[in-house]
Order: sequence, then structure tokens, then C-alpha cells
Amino acid sequence: MKTRSKMTNDEIRMTNACRLRCIGLVLLALFCVMGTAWAHEVQFGQTRVQVDGVEEAQWEDLRRMLMDQLTLNGSGPAGEPLADDLAFFVRQHFIREGWPDAEAGWKLAKGGIELSVKPGKAVRVGTVTLKGEMPLPEDELKKYLMKPTLEREDVDKKLPQWVETDMQQGAGLVQRRLRAEGYLNAETLLLPEPTTGADMRRDLTLEIIPGPKFIFGQASITGSPPELEKLTQAEMTEASGTPFNEARVQLIQQRLDSICAERGWLHAATTADYTLEKSGGTVDVVFRMQAGERVRISRVTTHEAFSRGAKRVLLAKFKPLTGQIYEAAEADFFFKRALDTGMFALLDTKVLPENGDMAAGNLRITGEETQPITVGFEPGFDTFLGPQFGVTYKNTNWRDTGNTLAAELSYSMAGPVGFVSLTNPAIFNSQHSATTRFALEQFNRFEYDRIGTALSLDVARRVDHALSYSVFIGANANTVSSKVLTLNQTGPTNYSLMNLGANAMYDKRDSPVLPKKGWYIAGRIESSTDALGSGVSFVRSDLRGAWYIPITKKFRFATGAELETIQGATADKIPIDSRVFNGGPYSVRSFGQRKLGPVTPGGTPLGGTSALFASAEFSYEIMTNLEFAVFGDIGSLGQGNNSSPLSYSSDFREAIGAGLRYKLPFGPIRIDYGHNPNPRLGEQSGFLHVTVGFAF
Repeated sequence: MKTRSKMTNDEIRMTNACRLRCIGLVLLALFCVMGTAWAHEVQFGQTRVQVDGVEEAQWEDLRRMLMDQLTLNGSGPAGEPLADDLAFFVRQHFIREGWPDAEAGWKLAKGGIELSVKPGKAVRVGTVTLKGEMPLPEDELKKYLMKPTLEREDVDKKLPQWVETDMQQGAGLVQRRLRAEGYLNAETLLLPEPTTGADMRRDLTLEIIPGPKFIFGQASITGSPPELEKLTQAEMTEASGTPFNEARVQLIQQRLDSICAERGWLHAATTADYTLEKSGGTVDVVFRMQAGERVRISRVTTHEAFSRGAKRVLLAKFKPLTGQIYEAAEADFFFKRALDTGMFALLDTKVLPENGDMAAGNLRITGEETQPITVGFEPGFDTFLGPQFGVTYKNTNWRDTGNTLAAELSYSMAGPVGFVSLTNPAIFNSQHSATTRFALEQFNRFEYDRIGTALSLDVARRVDHALSYSVFIGANANTVSSKVLTLNQTGPTNYSLMNLGANAMYDKRDSPVLPKKGWYIAGRIESSTDALGSGVSFVRSDLRGAWYIPITKKFRFATGAELETIQGATADKIPIDSRVFNGGPYSVRSFGQRKLGPVTPGGTPLGGTSALFASAEFSYEIMTNLEFAVFGDIGSLGQGNNSSPLSYSSDFREAIGAGLRYKLPFGPIRIDYGHNPNPRLGEQSGFLHVTVGFAF
């Protein structure tokens, strides 16, 4: 026997509410279904067409076809003839796309025309057979034939859908591939079989008729400027004996014109003469070049939309080209120097005839300036300074002068650092840039605290693609305090220095931040003299270089070395932060930053007066932008009063290790572990470094 309890009023109300919610959900679902049924529509003028039964992936191509038909109909009425035509074209569209049993119906509604589509079952590609002579591997030709089909979105690789247009396009690709190999009369014929089986498979045969092969015979050139004969003749030598086709001839013509244009013959034009025999064979080609006059830059002009500051910088940067024969490589150098200022998001140069004189050129510069003012927040971390955070400000066109005003305030475990700088990228409208910089710094990473201020002026120039130099002058005042270190360990504790020096660099790397090949060598010399009676005076010189050698596309070798020396004072007479150090992510990596050499019991590196470092590294790209590396480092630190820049300690220390590099546009994020094979008392067995940039 069943019993049923009586429901309370609250329970009845809750039950009714649940029923109402269910009814609402059902109505909403029906509304969504009805809405989805007519989700696809297209409208032209007053005519609206709604389409039912079409999946999202099929709609875009169908929409374009319907728009074409409506456009052809123009302002005609949305009557039965148009509706019947549209249904016919929709059915034909689906048949071509691989639905042979597709049906399309229509009806007129108050809102326009309603089309109902039933695609049916799709046809699949069955067995593919190539027939005829095969001048190229059969697998390669099949890949070209199936390429358009297999590149469709969400395609079934094993049973791709049969699409007539894709098959015809693939046959065309096979034909083009054969013609590129010199079979100029090659023909392909697509022979599809009837659709068979419950799974609707359609086999096909591609018949290939290659015809005779044509080969470049003797390629010669007339009219080439004498200065370019070696370059143009090299193009002829490279062409001889290769498969002949018209596209290759046009490519050689364009290349010859480009060779001329890159070296000042901007109006060069090349034609080609040749005769094709029906039987194929070698084809002799004569390239006839009309170089015209070589263009000399008469003046440099900028677009009127550039700001006053931008115009000043551009005219100064490109000024050396005035009066010179135009050469693309030379112009590209000044182009990059202008971009280096950070003022421009886009630049373009074009040489225009000057007043109808084809030998005189107006170098016209157009482009777009960057947003001059930027404010940024920069978090970071490395194993020496620890977590870091900074705020930066930059104005690349301060007061519309073309000068860059920059400021930064950052904080790390070593303390706060701040600076303000003003850079004139074209001082006195020359190729030199000048940067004035004022900085404040507190450093308390070890057992002492240093507070310093510095003011400097740096004048620099990039002479060419490889050579650059700068000269600088500055002054700084510092105070060092420590409750632990002795005066011999810290050196002078209140000192002011005047600095005068120069840098030079010769850089043949393919990239300054992500080098894969090339080499560089750089040197610096700096004289520091007593400014306010602190008794500090010395000369410091640095020499460094590196060589990057690609072994394969993903495997490379690199080696680097650095020599540093201080002359004129012993280590105890030099302020502690002005000494030479060794160890860390940019030197011997089995030691922490600065910690190769004497260290106090509390962990403060004391530095010295000379340092030597050399390294070798093999790296392999294990995936895009990610490299694995193994390395070996060696270095030493000396503390004497060096009488010669080549006086170094022979107490060498080593590191062997491995690491990862993840490449970013500004340089690699680098994680290295260096093992110390011969640790001494108090030394670690190795050290882990996390930092940015290559080691050398």
C-alpha cells in the first residue's frame, strides 16, 4: 500500500515555480532553435534572403555566391524567378563542393526569400592514381594535387571531402610544378570516377603529359655598366644549365634591374630575347640592359606632416647622402640610424627625379612618428640584484626639438637607482649624438653602503655598419660607510672623481642582441682623477671580444674573452666599487657575481686591479627560440699595482656547466648553472644564474 503526504502551501508554491522555470527554459530553447534555423541571411538593397540548413563552416562561401547573384539582379523584385534562380545556384554550389545529392527549396515570405538546404551525404576522395610519364617523384606530385583539399579547415586527412574546385586547383598546381622544371608544354587531365559505395568514395586518376624539357643554354648580357659586370655575369653563370621557364627569365630581369638600382642606376630596364624550339632542349637567352644614367642625390626632403623636431633629425641623419651617388646599402645605414632614435614607427625613402633631370635625385622621406611620450613599469629578477621594479618615462621629441628626455626610478635588493637624461641625436645637426645624464644611486648589497651621485656627458657616433665610438667626461661624488669592513678593504670612503675616456667597437655580428654568426671587438679606456682632495687617481682599460660560428642551422659555437686592468694604484687605494671584479653570469659562472677572488667572512667581494676571462660555448636550438647550451669558463683576478696593461694573475679558476636560453626581441632570458671543479675552502661547488643577455 502506498501513502502520499499532503503538500504544504510553501511546497506547492516552490513546485509551481519550478514548473514555470522549466516551461521558460523550454520556450527559450525553442526560440534559440528557431533563431538558429534562420541565423544565416544576406541582404542587398530591399531584398533579404534567409537560408536554413547550412552549417557555419559552409556559410561564408555560400554568402559570397548569393551576394554576387543579388548584385547581378540589381534592384529587381524579390519574386519567384529570383527565388528559383537562387535555389538553383545554391544546389549547384553544394554539388561542386562535394554534396551530389544536395537539394535546395524556396518560398516567398513577407520578409523576403527563404531558402531551405538539404546537403545530403558528402563525397569522399578515394584512391588517387597518377598516369603517364613521371618526370618528378610520384609522391611529390600527389602532394601538389591534394594540397588545396588537405588545407581546408577541419579536414579529415584520411578521408578528405571531394571538392571539384579543389581538385581542379590541385591539378593546376601539378602542371605549374612541371613547367617550373622546364616542361613548358606540360598538361594535366583530371579523370574522376563515378561515386561508389555506402561511404560515397570517388576515385580519380590524374593523367600527366609532360612534353619536352627546356634547359637554359648560354645566358649572356649586353649593356651592363662596367662596374657591375662581375655581379651581372654571376647571374648568367648561375642560370646556365638550369630548367628554363618564362618566370625564371622574368626573375633574372628583375634581379638585374635590382642590382643596378641598388648602386645608383635607378632607371635601369632589362629585356630578354630567346627562341623556343618545339622539340625542347637548350634555350639561349640574351638579356639586354638599358641602365640609363646613374643618379646623384641633389637634396633630401621630408614629408610636410613630420613635426619640426622630426624634420631636424631626419635632415641631419641623411645629410651625408647629399651630393653622393645613390647606393641602397649606404642609404639603408642612415635609415637605420634614424630609426634608432625611437622617434619613428615607420619610415620610407624614395628617390624622385629632380626637375625632370633623371641623373639628379630628390631623396624624399615619408613615414609616421611614434607616440612621443611613454610611461612604463618594469618588473624583473636576477640572481645578483634579486627582485626589481622600475618606473620609466620617455619623451622622444621633447618640446618638439627632436631630443629625447628620459627618466627612470628602480628599486632592487641593492637599493634604489634613479636617473634623468637628455639625448640630442644630431648635435649641431651632425652625425654625432650627445647624452647628458644625472644619476643617484644607493648600493647596499654587501657589508657596506654606498650613496653616489654622477653627472656625465657622452658624445657618440656610428661611423658605418661596423665601427662606432664615443668619448665621455663626467664627475661623481660618493660616500661609503661600513660597520664591518676596514679602510683597507673599502678604500676611500668619501671621494669625488673626474672621469675622462673613450669607447670604440667594431661589430660584424648579424645581430647585436641575438647573434648567430660574426664577431666583435670592443675597447674602453678611462682616466679617473681626484676632484676634491680624496687622493684617488687611476687609469682603467678594458678589452673584450667574441666570435659566433654557426655549425648547422640549429647548432652553433661561440667563444669570448675579456681583459680588464687598473693602473696607477693598488687595490686598497681604489674605492671598492671602482675595482675590477670577476665571477658571475658574464664571466666565470661557477662563482656568484663578483665573488671570484678575495671575499670577507661576511661575503663581501673585495675585487682587485686586473681580471682575465675566457669562455667557450656550444648551443643547440631544441625548439623555436629555446636553446640548450654547455659551456666552459676560465678566469683570474689580480690585486697588484700593475705596471703594464697585460699584467694578470696566473691563479686561474674554472667553470663547466649547462643552461637554457629563451630568445626574446631584446635578448635571451638565460638560466645557467656553472660547476666549480676545484672548490677551495669556503667556496660553493657551483652557482645558478638567472639573467638577460648572452654571457659575452
